[in-house]
Amino acid sequence: MAEYPVRRNPRILIGAVVTIVIIIVALYGVVTWWKPRFVVYTYSSFMDWGDEGAEVVLERAFAPFEEEFGIDIDFVILEGDANFIVSRLNAEAANPVADVVIGIDNILILQETARNVLEPYISPNLGLINESLVDFLDSTHYLTPFDYGLVTLIYSMNTINTTTHPQLANLTFTDLASAELASGLVTEDPHLSSPGLSFLLSQIAVYDKILHEDWTTWWDSVETEIDVEEGWTEAWSAWSSDPTKHLLVSYGTDPAYSANYLGTAPDTAIAPFYYNGNHWAWMQVEGVGLVKNGPNPSLGKAFIDYCLNASVQQEIALNQWMFPVRSGLTLPSVFQYAIHPDEISLLNTLLNSTEIASNLQNWLTQYDTVMTPG
Repeated sequence: MAEYPVRRNPRILIGAVVTIVIIIVALYGVVTWWKPRFVVYTYSSFMDWGDEGAEVVLERAFAPFEEEFGIDIDFVILEGDANFIVSRLNAEAANPVADVVIGIDNILILQETARNVLEPYISPNLGLINESLVDFLDSTHYLTPFDYGLVTLIYSMNTINTTTHPQLANLTFTDLASAELASGLVTEDPHLSSPGLSFLLSQIAVYDKILHEDWTTWWDSVETEIDVEEGWTEAWSAWSSDPTKHLLVSYGTDPAYSANYLGTAPDTAIAPFYYNGNHWAWMQVEGVGLVKNGPNPSLGKAFIDYCLNASVQQEIALNQWMFPVRSGLTLPSVFQYAIHPDEISLLNTLLNSTEIASNLQNWLTQYDTVMTPG
């Protein structure tokens, strides 16, 4: 006789159905809520000098991009300047983590260590910016311009001014080598900091191209006096917290920052160098670049294009305290106190990119020889 089939336990059947439903719901949740990770490397002070803080600003500027592409942008803020970021990218070159990097400038990109970790890309949005900025930054398109400004000397008018120190109006490196001013100067390590390297190249440009003198003699005369900090953030902290530190290697937009912070006229002023009847400063252009062999190259290119849109560029002035590269944007009123590259002679024009690329490592070695105790 045929056996009756064994009746299944309804509890087991119901449990199996519930399990299947849970799995389906969970898979739907993963598909619905999971978003690819898109990584941007940048430096510690990026977009972090406004009233709202970097997190709020970055969310406002880049949320439309995240929504359009269904991703989450992970801004990895590295505790260091652009030189440190390049070192990190080189360490990860075999298995890149970042898709894009923001903050490498027109000097650092001349170094092979920077170009080795980037992929050239020509954005279709380059027509939105001044073409000269592309040439100042990188005509080979490893980087796309993001912001720009002048590296120069600033001073606190609470401690010195052009009445107490008339030489500040037309400052020379000879003036700066005096014991009083040299001991009150804070700069940055040119190996680790882009403003520090800009200052070194400014001094080399003046001595080599204008004065036709050995540039190392100036550093030899001040090496026991000046304060050389690791990076710009550390230098700003040292300058702003010590009343004996009058001068800082920083940016020509700092008086605008001071005016915005105080709500009145600034207490910070600019002291560009003065030679041959002209005031001089170094122009820094910072870029956004595509990481070579990054996880999401197509998204990386789209991100670079998006960085030139008004939604990003309009945030630069009051949060980055640099000039936006996009043409046609109205600057905040406090920028009347900033110095624009059009108002000054650019030291970059004295040292072309080929000359810098060929000599930079030797210049840094010479600097180390002078500045190393012993």
